[in-house]
Amino acid sequence: MDKTKLNQNDPHHQLLIATLAAFVDDFGYTTRELFQLVDHSKNQLWPALREIELEKKESE
Repeated sequence: MDKTKLNQNDPHHQLLIATLAAFVDDFGYTTRELFQLVDHSKNQLWPALREIELEKKESE
């Protein structure tokens, strides 16, 4: 199974789906606004997530 492809049966992917759905359903984001937020978030979070990934690899 390719973990980079959305799998609606994977509980981790279900959490992602539910979180994104909440932005639309609970917080009133449009689909366009949500995907703009996701795109911006990717750019902002990359360095921090990469650092976490590298630290985890070093500790293994």
